[in-house]
Amino acid sequence: MDPVQVITTYVFFSVIAGIAGAIAMTAVMTLIDRAHPVRRNMIVAVGSLLTRSTANAGLVGVLLHAIAAIGSGLVYTLLLMALNLSSWPAGLFGGLGLGAFHGMVVSLGLVWVIADQHPLEEYRETGPAVFLEHLAGHVAYGGVVGTIIALSPL
Repeated sequence: MDPVQVITTYVFFSVIAGIAGAIAMTAVMTLIDRAHPVRRNMIVAVGSLLTRSTANAGLVGVLLHAIAAIGSGLVYTLLLMALNLSSWPAGLFGGLGLGAFHGMVVSLGLVWVIADQHPLEEYRETGPAVFLEHLAGHVAYGGVVGTIIALSPL
């Protein structure tokens, strides 16, 4: 097979998987967040890390989240292929596992480090609910990425 075609196929399906995973992650986190008495928007929280206000934090947050989702999609796909987990149903389970690991790392970092140093007071308070919300979001991301990669011609 032509190397250019292999790389193009890898990048195309990784980007699609990353974006679809980000949509699933955002949907899961939004649904979970609706049960909280105090609602927090993850996209605004990410954006306000840079803007230090909520003024343009939504747009910045969407851009940062999209970039991270695409980059993670490229890494997840590479790992799934390297571990020979790019077929059905191994891709789904591999993606769920990668999402769980990624979610644990991000959620622990969020709760232990970022929350104490966030520029906006409303995002400094974290706990088990925030940890679990982000963990569930990342597992959803991994499941969607794994499924798309498993169903792709990679």
